[in-house]
Amino acid sequence: MNDFKETPVASATFRALEACSDEWVNRGGVGTSLKVEFSDGGEVRFSPGGLCFSDYWVLLRALTHGFAMPRIVPMLARPLQTFRTIRTLKALAAAFSDSQNVKTKVALGLRGGLGAAEAYARLDSKCIDAIGRESPGTVSFSVRGEDFSMWFRIEPDAKYSSGSGEPPEIPAARVCFRDLEVACRAVDGKLDSLAAPALGEVEVTGRIPLAESVGYVADIAARNLIFAR
Repeated sequence: MNDFKETPVASATFRALEACSDEWVNRGGVGTSLKVEFSDGGEVRFSPGGLCFSDYWVLLRALTHGFAMPRIVPMLARPLQTFRTIRTLKALAAAFSDSQNVKTKVALGLRGGLGAAEAYARLDSKCIDAIGRESPGTVSFSVRGEDFSMWFRIEPDAKYSSGSGEPPEIPAARVCFRDLEVACRAVDGKLDSLAAPALGEVEVTGRIPLAESVGYVADIAARNLIFAR
């Protein structure tokens, strides 16, 4: 049985891949929205299609090195859908490594980081303590002068969701990065979240403690997303 089932790192990786693929498709990229989960036997399965890896470590090798041998039989059962899944994963990898298209990298990075934060908010003890003190509410994230935004929502009963575009309710707090360069540093885990507001790199309005708690969880989650480096 796979020891990574329902751990922050694996759950966050799966959720981030799903969120990034949604964002990629919504932005007009060629590919498909993905669903990633463990099988009862500990295999990592993607849908649609039959892309399947024997365990989390093999998936991690595929994400970090660009190649790892998947299960052959499931791929052959649904080759066309599997090809679309593989094409989406390759497109995401290319987008994160493309230094010329910072806007897409930031959009995918923010979306994936907030998706991963959903898992850390549920499963990591430090994140549970940090975000558990906050009452329900939504935090929006945007970049000044850019036409996209992301959001993270604390729901009743310790449930969490995230997405892009218009949030499901009026945000209780808003985080706005000064420009794409600052946002890119945040995505890469290189932004000093304590100094950034004082330096004018990030503007936080509304329920500042809520924004700080969500930012803390999202920062931890993003730092552990190896595939987004």
